[in-house]
Amino acid sequence: MTTNSENNPRKYQDLIFRPEFENLRLNFPHGFTWIRILPGLHGSAYGALLPILVLEFPGGRFVDPASFDPNKRSAYDVALEWFRKNAPGALYSKGHKTGYRLWPAKICAFWVIEHSEQENHSLRLVLESFNDGTNGPVGLAREIWRKIFEKDENGERMGNALHPDDGVMVCVERRKRKNAPPLDWVRLGRIPQNVDAMLEKVSPVESSVLCPLERVIYEPTVDEQWEYLGRLITPELAAQIRATAKRRRM
Repeated sequence: MTTNSENNPRKYQDLIFRPEFENLRLNFPHGFTWIRILPGLHGSAYGALLPILVLEFPGGRFVDPASFDPNKRSAYDVALEWFRKNAPGALYSKGHKTGYRLWPAKICAFWVIEHSEQENHSLRLVLESFNDGTNGPVGLAREIWRKIFEKDENGERMGNALHPDDGVMVCVERRKRKNAPPLDWVRLGRIPQNVDAMLEKVSPVESSVLCPLERVIYEPTVDEQWEYLGRLITPELAAQIRATAKRRRM
């Protein structure tokens, strides 16, 4: 299905983090990367890992407002309702894989300290897929989640990688594959790594921006959501659906 952005290519807009935090995002290189996941920060309404729903448009993605309030509806929710009633054949399905995808994907964000052998560690934000494997491959964040909450044969947690004093690091090994996305392997370390001791070896510039996860996430305005929808289904159709929704509320 042709979209209006095909005639107006632009740089990919990953609009999940606020701009001032984007430079802290960790892009896992090929090879081994050791990270220490930070526990949930004081003052945060969430734990160490923050699952997020995201909606995609040609050339980018943004945070679904339902990520923080399940009662909130996005422009995509309104459009999905309209399509199901008026043009269900235009939506994505197994038999129509070029149709519009108006439902969110799952990702996960969390703070980590990226370990350095020289002990000049770096504060980083991880943002990876949280897909559980139901539709598509298991996401890296989901695999990390599984490892740190793994249980033994008695149903007991095998360790607490998130403990501020006794938690361990996580290793992500990224391997190249020919004509395929890289393959990630995740395992836990064995040596406890105190979070505060590691933070002392992070640059003051980076450690000064550490804050609750919800503060690093950018939530788009209603107008922005409709603009992104317009890139997917054309601005004219997005405006028509929005006007129809407004008339129904009157």
